[in-house]
Amino acid sequence: MSDSSARLNLGVLEKPVNHTMQFLKFAVLAVSVAAAVPTAQNLYYSWKHDVPFSEVSHRLDQYDLWMKNLDCKIDYRALSTAGGTKVDVGSCAKTGDIAIKVSGPNGKATYEWIAYNNLQKPTSRTAGVMGLFVTAALAEQAAPQSTVSNADVSQRVAQAGMEVVCEAKVKDQILRIVKDGGKCFRELVSPFKGSIDSREEVPCTTQCTPAG
Repeated sequence: MSDSSARLNLGVLEKPVNHTMQFLKFAVLAVSVAAAVPTAQNLYYSWKHDVPFSEVSHRLDQYDLWMKNLDCKIDYRALSTAGGTKVDVGSCAKTGDIAIKVSGPNGKATYEWIAYNNLQKPTSRTAGVMGLFVTAALAEQAAPQSTVSNADVSQRVAQAGMEVVCEAKVKDQILRIVKDGGKCFRELVSPFKGSIDSREEVPCTTQCTPAG
């Protein structure tokens, strides 16, 4: 075979090889970009909502649970502690998801959801919360008017709790009218952070609209 023929054949072979290498490089780049997208999104949410990066995935799950249970009018049951903290617990009849509201003695309150599916495989977070309620419920059966000790904190289950009158999504917030202690309150809740951004007493006839 002449030198010219050999060079010609080599050139023919190099073209598909070069195309293959370019395709592989593009594929590797595409995979790298795709893998980086969730991280970039979480960084954005962390910056936008001012939450630690490690909590973003959990907060996104909480947002989804708010949207999933938006139509549920939940009747809560109250659990009081000696430290002045009040915990209201209720569940959505449609989904079985559990809603929790924790109100501190300083007046600040936050909401947290536990998905029904997670109750079958509790994490340390859900196991701790559920253990708290089970202990209190057993104590109520044994002595309804007495207090019990769990982790050196006295607890008591109250018969009456908060009631959701109505709720709706307004821009980036959840607007709720809740009845608590015989009075009604208008709450604006961040579904991402679970925080109550504002709370004011209103007539119980108030509707869940931006103007009230």
